[in-house]
Amino acid sequence: MNDSISLGKKYHCNSLSESKNFAFNLATTLAPPYVLYLNGDLGTGKTFLCQSIGTFYETELVNSSSFSRVTTSVGNINIIHCDFYRTKPEDFFFEFQIEPLLIDPWVLLIEWGEVGGWDFGCREYEIEAKHISKNVRQYTLSMH
Repeated sequence: MNDSISLGKKYHCNSLSESKNFAFNLATTLAPPYVLYLNGDLGTGKTFLCQSIGTFYETELVNSSSFSRVTTSVGNINIIHCDFYRTKPEDFFFEFQIEPLLIDPWVLLIEWGEVGGWDFGCREYEIEAKHISKNVRQYTLSMH
């Protein structure tokens, strides 16, 4: 898969390398600043996609929710990663915790987030991740 990613198309990844390739193509397709919500069941590859996007931008930042709710890293771009698996954000969370981190150029990756909960002033996308079989994941991109 070396093409730009299309809205609404279902992408099937049969391995970690295919999922990483999908994430690289996604990062190539989307122009910062943007917000990317990643939703789906446990184990569908949300954190792996975030890690791969970080690798694309030459950062090493993303941990699972068991380690940190918010992580940031600067490489070629400022990446902010939120994981709301354990707790949903309070009304003021984005204003006080995230907004100060949005230093151009930036990308905000939100796992387990509610689309449309805050106006970031940029394009917002969502990846819906699904298990198809033991080793196959399906990713679908939409814009909000």
